[in-house]
Amino acid sequence: MSMQPRGLVVLAALALAATACGAGRGPAVDRISLKTRNSEPVRITTGPDGQMWFTEFTSGRIGRTSASGAIEEFVVPTARAGPYDLVTGPDGNVWFTEFAGNKIGRISPAGEFREFALPNARSAPYGIAVGPDHDLWFAEQRANKIGRLTPAGQLTEFAIPFSGPPSPQPYGVTAGPDGNMWFTEQGTAKIGRLTMNGVLTEFRLPSSASGPEGITPGPDGHLWFTEHGTTKIGQIATDGTIHEFPLGKDSSPKNIVAAADGNLWFTDLGTDKVGRITPSGQVTELAVGNGYRQLEGITGGIAGTVWFAETHANSIARIAPRQAVAAGR
Repeated sequence: MSMQPRGLVVLAALALAATACGAGRGPAVDRISLKTRNSEPVRITTGPDGQMWFTEFTSGRIGRTSASGAIEEFVVPTARAGPYDLVTGPDGNVWFTEFAGNKIGRISPAGEFREFALPNARSAPYGIAVGPDHDLWFAEQRANKIGRLTPAGQLTEFAIPFSGPPSPQPYGVTAGPDGNMWFTEQGTAKIGRLTMNGVLTEFRLPSSASGPEGITPGPDGHLWFTEHGTTKIGQIATDGTIHEFPLGKDSSPKNIVAAADGNLWFTDLGTDKVGRITPSGQVTELAVGNGYRQLEGITGGIAGTVWFAETHANSIARIAPRQAVAAGR
């Protein structure tokens, strides 16, 4: 592990650009363009300070923006680390995965970094979440493991058995309402459940091509996930019962989150739209900009808003759910 004092900070006070999609149609979108070119923001979360924190995969930075659009960027100590997912930890810091750096990183609200190296080369950590035990849990996509890291830095890893190819390739991870960790297996089209003691149960999805990615607990006590390969949103009960909700033929849902309005919101790489699905399965998709923007991470944020990362457009954006749905009709 390594420690680093406050990283280089690039400050930029940006005015929020409010835009409407199409010719006067669609929801109003507040959009913040990043100062560093080709940063490729991929994931976003609400930080311990109430501001929105995000990863910049290509530029190797962790970014933070206020509601008014004031941006700060912190350079990750490891060069070409490829910061990917992030979450606010139980210790008041922001924790993130370094996909290319093979580390788990931590940054304080003051911008101080600490990094924890993983023992296996090229583990490729992807999704990260806080567990019911207040530890950090993460998916090691290439190592085919689920990792657990205490805030003090003690690491435990749980291997996912397989006889492939294909390999499991765990992607998203989240804490479930049943006190267990749940994760997606992108390679083997399964949803995994892992107890705090490391007992693993896997649930196979109907299609081997489903490619599940994002996963989140829903307001209905179930887990919801995206099926990137089969244009569906999935729902799994804690007993393993699965339901699927089809989207349009061009859809390719990426990430999903439960928002303050009581619905699930997701990004759609195929249509370049933000979607909403109610707990009963009613789907609405909203165009949020012109041209290809590559919508990736999505999260609930300040004052009930929904924030998302636009990787190709190099920007962070937000919408207000109720106004957005009304405008999109």
